[in-house]
Amino acid sequence: MGARVLILWNQVGEDVYAHFRRDGRRAPTWDPTLEVEPWDTVEQEMDLIVRAATSGGHDVRVVNIRDSFDALLSALRTEPPDIVMNLVEFLGDDPELEYHVPALYELLGIEYTGNRPLALSVCQKKPHAKALLTDAGLAVPRGALVTTADEARDLDLRYPLIAKPAFDDASGGIDTGSVVHTADELAARVQLLIHEQGAPPLVEEYIDGREIHCAILGDTPLPLYEMRFKGGVDEHGTPLPRIITYNAKWDPYSREHHAVEGVCPAPDLSPAVSAQLQATALRAFRALGCRDYARVDMRLDAETGEPYVLEVNPNPDLAETCAFTASARASGRSYEQMICEILDLALARKRSPEPVVEGVDGLLYDYLEQKKQSG
Repeated sequence: MGARVLILWNQVGEDVYAHFRRDGRRAPTWDPTLEVEPWDTVEQEMDLIVRAATSGGHDVRVVNIRDSFDALLSALRTEPPDIVMNLVEFLGDDPELEYHVPALYELLGIEYTGNRPLALSVCQKKPHAKALLTDAGLAVPRGALVTTADEARDLDLRYPLIAKPAFDDASGGIDTGSVVHTADELAARVQLLIHEQGAPPLVEEYIDGREIHCAILGDTPLPLYEMRFKGGVDEHGTPLPRIITYNAKWDPYSREHHAVEGVCPAPDLSPAVSAQLQATALRAFRALGCRDYARVDMRLDAETGEPYVLEVNPNPDLAETCAFTASARASGRSYEQMICEILDLALARKRSPEPVVEGVDGLLYDYLEQKKQSG
């Protein structure tokens, strides 16, 4: 029997892809022979998710809260749902508020899809996430928070290095200048990031090698997805770094975007290496207290073959063209099956709630149990 599902999302102002469409540009100005793929707007993505959920027999309502807490609260109270599909990725202009949204669901006693507040918060704070991953025995790039340009010069790290915001996601603050090869370049980059972000950046050793992403659905690693770097140069003729910049991810007219391509399943990986990467991703997923779905980004060191965990992305994009969906399709699932499976995970919790005892939630649970036993 279907459930009452409330899909909540947040969009303010005009969608950037609607703006691109209105311009009518089909190719970047720097190479008119290239064709830009017709990306869906966020509203179209929501329509697709609604149709997928409806195909599972659910009674679906969708609300864009338009960055309004009152709208969010009203949507939850007007017609209380059985579950919420939480697709709210920001609130206000403060990334710290993202994880307060599912906290509201919990305060109201409403079950929801995706990750809990603590996991969302920890994954967004890269140094904290790295500490927990390291504690779980997983390899992460060596790095440090840096508070000044002078401090950056004294780091005992191996060049090249990558400097990026420590408390951002979705490749925010990462561009073609993020990889540095000298102390002077690093000092300049750190100074720029502190000025732009107002917070100490994270500086890490750059891991050269294949970039492999592993989507996890429920407790199952899906087929691996590779971000392949095709080379290319920037507008000044400088070779593009082998990283996923903000433009590569979000600007279909940029040189960086056309310098990478996603391939799923990742080719030419032995069964043993594939199994190792999937096992690493699942351990990272659990170490950070994730549930329902997430994407773990890794690099295979070109010299040693060791997998390094770069980031864990909770509640990743579920658009039809995104990496998570590509991995689900490669596993044999249709888009509708993927969405309904995510909904089913939340519905199962609603029917038989159990305490969460893994990852960061598990650390707190163990602490409380020890206190209880000690009196």
